[in-house]
Amino acid sequence: MNKTPQFEVPLTIQPEHELRFIGPFNRPVVTVMTLKNNAAMTLVFKIKTTAPKRYCVRPNIGKIAPFRTTQVEICLQPFMYDQQEKNKHKFMVQSVLAPQDADLTDLNKLWKELEPDQLMDAKLKCVFEMPAAEANAENNSGGAANAAGGGGSSGVNIPVNLSIVDSLKSEPKSIEEQSSNMSDAAEHVESLAAELKEIRDVNNELRKENLHLKDQITRYRSCPATKQINESYTPVLAEKQIPVFYIAIAIAAAILGLLLGKFLL
Repeated sequence: MNKTPQFEVPLTIQPEHELRFIGPFNRPVVTVMTLKNNAAMTLVFKIKTTAPKRYCVRPNIGKIAPFRTTQVEICLQPFMYDQQEKNKHKFMVQSVLAPQDADLTDLNKLWKELEPDQLMDAKLKCVFEMPAAEANAENNSGGAANAAGGGGSSGVNIPVNLSIVDSLKSEPKSIEEQSSNMSDAAEHVESLAAELKEIRDVNNELRKENLHLKDQITRYRSCPATKQINESYTPVLAEKQIPVFYIAIAIAAAILGLLLGKFLL
């Protein structure tokens, strides 16, 4: 804090001077900043950086109750790390004690209404560090490359691993084999696609025949039953009983005639 004497500083920041980000940096790296309000009033803070596209800060603006602490997560986005590149990224934490009548529901609006001379600020620089094992591996790989280049320029004979040479010689063959395998696989895929098309065509034909048969069955069931032309006629029971009825009448008439004849004679 550079605008207020040390004993009157209401905000304590941890870490105080540097934000350290530990690699590898091919993925997001998060570090935490702790803010403590040492005053008896609510403190409002805002965090800015010189590289806003490289960092994600949550929260980048907020308020801290009296004698309370809050944590801010700072996420460094993935990038290609180079030890030779100088890092100039910095963060600035601005803070102010909220006035008694201040509306703390909209901190952005409150921040715009403040005068620059009311703000207290603290600056922190960013430090990128690689783990010891990975840093040593990178240094060894760089040293080996430099040694190889120096050996070639000085004319010193460097032993060559024959297995590496053989593997390099065999690479064209392996590439040709891979290309031939890929062509065979492409032909196999084409044949499978043709067979699949034929199977789909056969399936469609079978579906059409199935629908045709169902249609015929439905029509057959809906038509009334008709007699065949050559089918023999079979009389029903009532027709069979008609001759017996006539015979019974004839017998009754004969008996009645005999009886009348006897009475008349």
